[in-house]
Parts: sequence; C-alpha cells; structure tokens
Amino acid sequence: MNPYTSLWTGVHPGDGPQHFHVVLLDNGRTSILADAEARQTLHCIRCAACLNTCPVYRQTGGHAYGSSYAGPIGAIVTPQLLNMEHAQSLPYASSLCGACYEVCPVKINIPEILIHLRNRVVREQKSALAPEALLMKTVAAIFTSRSRFEAAQRLGYIGQGPLVKNGWMKPLPGMLGNWTRARDLRALPKQTFRAWWKEREKGTRRSGHD
Repeated sequence: MNPYTSLWTGVHPGDGPQHFHVVLLDNGRTSILADAEARQTLHCIRCAACLNTCPVYRQTGGHAYGSSYAGPIGAIVTPQLLNMEHAQSLPYASSLCGACYEVCPVKINIPEILIHLRNRVVREQKSALAPEALLMKTVAAIFTSRSRFEAAQRLGYIGQGPLVKNGWMKPLPGMLGNWTRARDLRALPKQTFRAWWKEREKGTRRSGHD
C-alpha cells in the first residue's frame, strides 16, 4: 500500500461511522496529467528509492528543495504543482546521471522529465530579453552557420589575449567569473581543427599532383 492510500471500514448501522465523506484533492495534478511527457510523474509511490541513490540529494539534503517533495522526484513534482511559476531552479538540480531511473520501482523516467521541464522553463520565461535567453539565441545563430562559427573562433582567439596566462584562461569577468573561478579552461588555440584540416588537405593535393 503506497502512502497516498488510506483505508477505512465505511458506514455500518449501529457500529462505526454513520456518515462517510470522500474528499478528492486535485492540487494541480490534473494539469500534470494533461502533459503527455510528464504525466508519468504521478506514478510515484513515494518509496524514496530515488532519494537514496541521488548524488545531488546526498550532498544537499531535503531542505534544499523547499518542498515536502525532495530529491529527484521533488525536482519534477514541485515545479509542476506550482504551474512552473516557482521552483524553476529545481529541474536543474540534477546531474542527469540516471541513477534515479534505474532504481525507480515504477520506472518513472526522471531524467527525461527533467529535460522536458528545463525546456518549459526556457520557453515560459517572462522576458525574451533575459541574459540567458539572449545568450542561447546568439549561440544558436553562430552554431547554425559554418561561416559565423569560424568567424567567432577567430574573434575569440583575438579577444582572449588579456585573459590568457601561460596557456590558460584567467578568471573571466562578470557572470562568467563564477564558472571559471572553480574550473580550469584552456586558451583557444591559434589554429582550429578546421583550419588545420584545410591546410592538410591542400598539402595532400599538392603532393598528389607532384
């Protein structure tokens, strides 16, 4: 019997309760059911297997999730119960290692739902001018064009000059500083792989012609 179910004897003349009332509390679960990709969230029986195996939960503890639902299941349940208006950081509180899915007795694909909810967070951002949204649009524009991508590589190599020391990036300014403060990042090479390949192909053709 899972924790969502309680059993009573019901009404019996002269013995026990004389009236029986059933209250069904939706509490946002109908909207979860309407989401074809996330409805499997409702299969949860609260066995806590995902909590016990989750490396993020073991390091942060239950209070970090700000809800009665903690761990991997909390990261997908809480944002949906709040209609994605609050707790939008919870879908990102995962390494997507998949350990929770492996141990889940009802096979809720938590990593898949986490990615689905991350997508919803981005799509439902109130401002299209948010720094992250603008950054992702810029990156998408660069990555979908070979010429723009190669131009960005050249500009990156030129612009990194003051930020490089002994072949490694120094802590970057602004928001990127939080990322590089705890991570080593090599400087961009003078010659990219694409440039090296073009040079190699030219040399091969010249050798073949001779």
